[in-house]
Amino acid sequence: MNATVKQPPRWVAAAVILGIAALLAAWELYGARLAVDRGVREVVVVLTADGPFPGVLFLEQGTPYRIAVTSLAGEQTLTGVTPAAGAERGAQAVTVRPGEIVWLELAPSAVRDGQRLGGIGPVLRIVESLAVLAAQGEVYPVALLATDEGLLPRQVRVAAGARIEVAGVSTGEPRVLQIGGTGVRLALWTGELYRRLLDTPMTAGAYNVVCEQGCGEGWSGQFRVETAETTVPWVEPRDTAAAAELGKMAPDFALYDLEGRVVQLSDFRGKKPVFINFWATWCEPCVREMPRMQQLYAERSGEFELLAVNFMEHRPQVDPWVENYGLEFPVLLDVSGAVAARYGVWSYPTSVFIDKDGVVRGRFVGELPYQIMEDYVTLIIEYSRAEG
Repeated sequence: MNATVKQPPRWVAAAVILGIAALLAAWELYGARLAVDRGVREVVVVLTADGPFPGVLFLEQGTPYRIAVTSLAGEQTLTGVTPAAGAERGAQAVTVRPGEIVWLELAPSAVRDGQRLGGIGPVLRIVESLAVLAAQGEVYPVALLATDEGLLPRQVRVAAGARIEVAGVSTGEPRVLQIGGTGVRLALWTGELYRRLLDTPMTAGAYNVVCEQGCGEGWSGQFRVETAETTVPWVEPRDTAAAAELGKMAPDFALYDLEGRVVQLSDFRGKKPVFINFWATWCEPCVREMPRMQQLYAERSGEFELLAVNFMEHRPQVDPWVENYGLEFPVLLDVSGAVAARYGVWSYPTSVFIDKDGVVRGRFVGELPYQIMEDYVTLIIEYSRAEG
């Protein structure tokens, strides 16, 4: 007699498949948590029809990364990458399908500055730290992914006092998030990147992300604002005799220029007098004054140095402005406003004229006519000759 094997109901098979999927997702989530605990940085990359976001992925030197990749542009294949699952097999081709999240591992030894992740992903840029990047006036991009379990990256690490471009997407229904303690809300949709510029808090610490709409219980996320010991920007402390006053030594400072080079005021002592101009792109008198400064610099740059110190703006704001006006003198980025504060600047533009020995010989608040500007420069040149 033949025995009849009774097949289990279809719902049982479906339940088993869903259970396995849930187990794999939980294991992946556990791996992500473990990676964060080990000091591995997490970042997100979103592949879109217009290219990847971020277009440039800034990586801190010597730091291992886990990268969560998702696609809004159909099936995409990354080549020569190392998946987190099966990392022992080394670099390989990995396919990312819409709605999927694929985790990659990126060891410091595997990164070359300027390479493109997987051939179609972002360009990888190695930087000393995010704090240095912020001090150089870079607006760096941060991709977010709101999943059913929580926010990815699990800790969104940013530098204090930086400007970032956030772009996010939700893997499920639309979600509204709030960054605790900041009042900032982010609305993330499915299939579409939400973009926004944010200025990060000056105070370091953990800022929990609360899901106000579209999330279940247990959903979590966090922004971690970090500070780092950096030598630039730097300004001479107030407890010294230096002051931005006539007859006193000008406070020393060091800032980055638009090429990422460090410019320090004291480097000019004993060499050249210095004309410092504090300005901003939103300042109309500054706009009118800059062509005169460029004219004077073009005619007499061999006799003095001109430092244009921008107040609390970033390279995407300053670069086009400088290019449009054809400015050839150094433009420095006072992204924190600390140098302007030390010099007691309360209105823009403000000009300070310093002789070769570093002594303040002139100060003018407001827009300078060309002749008065040249007279001040002639004054500090003559002081320098007399002292020399």
